[in-house]
Amino acid sequence: MFVSSLKQAIEDRPVATKADTSIDKVISMMSQSRASCVLVVEENTQWGGEEKASVSPIIGIFTERDVVRLIASHSSLKDLKVAEAMSQPVIVLRESPTEEQDIITVLNLLRRYRIRHLPVLNQGGDLVGLITQQSIRSVLQPIDFMRLRRVGEVMNRRVIHAPTNTSVLHLAKLMAIYHVSSVVLAEPLKSALAEPLEATFESWSDDSCKLKPVTPVGIVTERDIVQFLNLGLNLETLPAETVMSAPLFPIKPWDSLWEAHQQMQRLRVQRLVVAGDRGELAGIITQTSLLQALDPIEMYAEIEVLQQLLQQSESEREALLAQLMARNKLLESLALTDQLTGLPNRRAMDQALMQLLRSSAAEGVWLFMLDVDYFKRVNDTYGHPTGDHLLKEIAHRLGSATRSDSWLYRYGGEEFVCVATGLSQEMAWEYGESLRQAIAELPFQMSPKLALPITISIGGATISNHQAAEKQALLDLADRALYEAKRCGRNCIRLLGGEPLHY
Repeated sequence: MFVSSLKQAIEDRPVATKADTSIDKVISMMSQSRASCVLVVEENTQWGGEEKASVSPIIGIFTERDVVRLIASHSSLKDLKVAEAMSQPVIVLRESPTEEQDIITVLNLLRRYRIRHLPVLNQGGDLVGLITQQSIRSVLQPIDFMRLRRVGEVMNRRVIHAPTNTSVLHLAKLMAIYHVSSVVLAEPLKSALAEPLEATFESWSDDSCKLKPVTPVGIVTERDIVQFLNLGLNLETLPAETVMSAPLFPIKPWDSLWEAHQQMQRLRVQRLVVAGDRGELAGIITQTSLLQALDPIEMYAEIEVLQQLLQQSESEREALLAQLMARNKLLESLALTDQLTGLPNRRAMDQALMQLLRSSAAEGVWLFMLDVDYFKRVNDTYGHPTGDHLLKEIAHRLGSATRSDSWLYRYGGEEFVCVATGLSQEMAWEYGESLRQAIAELPFQMSPKLALPITISIGGATISNHQAAEKQALLDLADRALYEAKRCGRNCIRLLGGEPLHY
């Protein structure tokens, strides 16, 4: 079950998409929503059991790092689907029905798998949200550092130890010499003779501290010695093994300081022996160690370092977002531009025409469809390079003849479209005629020895105010008018609209 602080760190509306979505579209989604990742999900599923979105189960994740990887590898993004570039399988946090899960649970997963995004699932396996570095920062409290730091980071590795048969008096001397409050009683590690290993703690010149590595079996403290004296025991003849505190409950170097703190409270002790994975003596941690770890100055330094790391990550994220936005604008520009002529393409016309029909219905919208006469003969006779060159020159000449309040597009093949507003029937005829004359008046010089006389046929159409301002209806009318112009011999203009054909 999720504790309240963890719930606060969950972003409940992550960006999600289907596996067949193009990379271009995903990059656009990330840019517009300023998201650092997009979850890739199956279709027709529910989100957390609510009718929020169809975004579960998760089949992959696509992050800013994946974008950078694609850009750095100079991979072509054209026609690439997100399923081909996403990371999988996805590490997730699933809600436990019995155990409490908090921010530390999340940080452990992020650290263990070296990830920055963690989708969160409920007990039913449905997605309830996403946890990121940014969302964690918003809820992380300083007290949590006690649970973040490990025993191995703060434990004292200089452990004064002695054989179990050492006298208590000798232990007291060791405490005085080395200014420690306890001595660990130890036995040789069973594997030490067969497999000599370098100890993880220092050794001393005193005979009682030469043996290494060792297994801790007990401990004698300053307080113990005070009690022994109070009981009138002879410390010189008193073997440590008869009065030492045992058994020990060692803690591991990789355990958290929070676990060490809880174990000290539970055992009512002021120190804990630290043992490695083979049971060997590795160090000792005391209440002083804990207090030093929680020292306000040290904690402030820890927080400052974390904030610097997060700020650095945020700066990198902002730079990447700027790069993504610039790339996205470029992709949008390329998607709306004809690469041969440099004119806006049919997709751009579709978008602009729909908006014009809504915003300029009162003043009227005229659409002229222009077709290059006998263009196929040019390609068949002189080749496609010459045909492409001709289309570029036609686009340039038409662009020079276009009114400032009209827009020219390459519709496809040898067809162009010009859209204008605020024209009467007579003005539309004159404008279309000026476009026709701009092409027909002079031959096109393809090379020093090749000049091609070229003409165009034009069909113009408009929709009256009382008619439905539909894009396709206007295109169909203009196409009919163009057909009529070709039927009448080409190199002419025909208009269709609220009135009969105008010749």
